[in-house]
Amino acid sequence: MLKALNKSWLFDLFGVLIVIFAAYTSGYFFDNLTQSVFFSKNEWAKYVPFGIISVISSSLSIMSTRLTARLNKFGNIVGTVNTLVSGVIDFILGNNGAILTYPVSFLLNAASIKGWRQYEDKHVNRATDFKKWLPFVVGGAIILSLGLNYLAFQNTSPLFWLASAVFSLSLIPNILNIFKIEDQWLFWIFYNFVQLVKATTQGNFANVGKYLYYIVNSGVAYPIWRMARQNDIEDV
Repeated sequence: MLKALNKSWLFDLFGVLIVIFAAYTSGYFFDNLTQSVFFSKNEWAKYVPFGIISVISSSLSIMSTRLTARLNKFGNIVGTVNTLVSGVIDFILGNNGAILTYPVSFLLNAASIKGWRQYEDKHVNRATDFKKWLPFVVGGAIILSLGLNYLAFQNTSPLFWLASAVFSLSLIPNILNIFKIEDQWLFWIFYNFVQLVKATTQGNFANVGKYLYYIVNSGVAYPIWRMARQNDIEDV
């Protein structure tokens, strides 16, 4: 059943529909750029369909993670491109740290494209295969996140701590993804819970539906990747 759900294009479509439904029912779907702090007084901004752009970005993000869950390398390509769009949206919605943190995320996603080329399509690694440097990844991610967000916010407000926590939690699995490590999905589950809180706080209702869906997807992807690794070992 897990394999069928992981490969199901209907489940892909369901994720996109969740995003559209959440944005439509909340009214976020119809927002334009004047709803943002930066462009509230610009006349031209009312012609920019900010809500629709956010929904498209969220939908691309869903397709990226779904393809990655299938061990499809195109998931990393879609994710890399969409990181640029997501960063702009997050910054407009008030996350000042986005201007520093999203370029790092972009580079990590781009590194995943190259990293996956070193392994066969269905090859999966474990965190224990890299246990010597894993503590440095976790510690380095936390320090880097705190540093970049402090440069952006110049204070230790609640939004600073939330942005730092979210970015730290995204750095770790993104680094693990470069090496196709199955344990990344455990980090993604926790990350998606935190992002759900963040999206609710920002009022980005397109992302509320998206992260609810992500929690389910991560819970499915982890055992699928683990089975792929075990099957790969048996075939050796």
